Amino acid sequence: MLNSLLTKSVRSGRVTIARNVTLILRQSSNKAAVLHEVGKPLVLEGVKRIEQLKDDEVRIKVHYCSLNSTDVQIIAGKCPPELKVPLPFIPGHEVSGEVVEIGKNNPNFLKRGDRVVAMNDLQDPNGGLISELVVKNRDVWAVPPEVPLREMTVMPYGHGTALLTFALHCPLEQNDLLLITAGPAGMGLAAIDLAVNVYKAKVIAICDTESSSDLVRQKGAHKTVSMNKNYTKLYKNIADAMGDQKAKIAYDAVGKGLLHLMADFVDPDKGQLFSVDPFFNKETFKSSKPEYELPKKVERTEEQQQQIAKLLDNIKHVDLYEHEDEDVYRQMISDTVEMRVQRMVHGHISKVFMLKEIQEAVDFILKKQCTGKVLVDVKCEDDDKCEDETGAVKEEEKKKKDD
Repeated sequence: MLNSLLTKSVRSGRVTIARNVTLILRQSSNKAAVLHEVGKPLVLEGVKRIEQLKDDEVRIKVHYCSLNSTDVQIIAGKCPPELKVPLPFIPGHEVSGEVVEIGKNNPNFLKRGDRVVAMNDLQDPNGGLISELVVKNRDVWAVPPEVPLREMTVMPYGHGTALLTFALHCPLEQNDLLLITAGPAGMGLAAIDLAVNVYKAKVIAICDTESSSDLVRQKGAHKTVSMNKNYTKLYKNIADAMGDQKAKIAYDAVGKGLLHLMADFVDPDKGQLFSVDPFFNKETFKSSKPEYELPKKVERTEEQQQQIAKLLDNIKHVDLYEHEDEDVYRQMISDTVEMRVQRMVHGHISKVFMLKEIQEAVDFILKKQCTGKVLVDVKCEDDDKCEDETGAVKEEEKKKKDD
């Protein structure tokens, strides 16, 4: 398979969702969507340009930025209190664009004009919803011309985290069975894409809506189960889907204590529970009570209770950006880019918004209308004149449809 450098372990990290965001437009060459006060409107305004790059920095003209549920939750002030977000704050930690300037150190041999994808820390106040972004060179990857930038923008964090999990922490093999939760943020969808299309594993997906169930079946999930507030019914539906089988991996991208429920369906000897919820806190999870009751017909033996307790005690939290080995971190996204070049995996974009439509994008996520990643076209200011990556103008496409 791909030449991964996977050799080390992972540290934990964190994630969240948003409220109303109104826009105030101000003219400037370096425009950004800025949060000045948590829970208050984002302001679309000009910000001061960073004139002098540090040796290890790269300046990027941003084309696209992924708007994640974490960004939206920070805007709303719904992230955990231990997550300190400095203000003013520009959201967005997955971007793509064009290199315009490079610091003195250039270990990745970038050139001006290179098409690139980049990431930054969730708590970095200088995020990607800006016309020009400065990031560390460790967080930038070249994107080959055959890969659409807009699609590559939504892939690094979700696919990279899944690859780290499946290649390092619990190596997958063909026909292994996985139980994956797929919410509106796209992390679960990326894991399904990788597990099915690269590892040829079988996936039973727990989805938050019927529309997302349809999508994950199209992505190759073996079976799907719709999430329901009635956890007893959800437990029964998962049990029906699993039959007598036990999963090798339970991969939770949603949170909400679902791993308490999923533990019953994981192989107690060879299985592992994973959380990729960026705001997952193991101590908080361990002290929380399961939000469900076992169906009346289900009884656990003392041995089963001990096995489940052990699984829950050994939950691994995986956050790609927080990985302690820079080589491993970079290799995961390099491999993700290469897999996309080979068309082994694909990014799914639920909807694209312009920067001036950021409020609509936030509401789209809040109302759980998205079935994957939401993308913001930062470079485009007029929807009728925006060019796609082949140079075609949307206005011309509309005329063709009308004809």
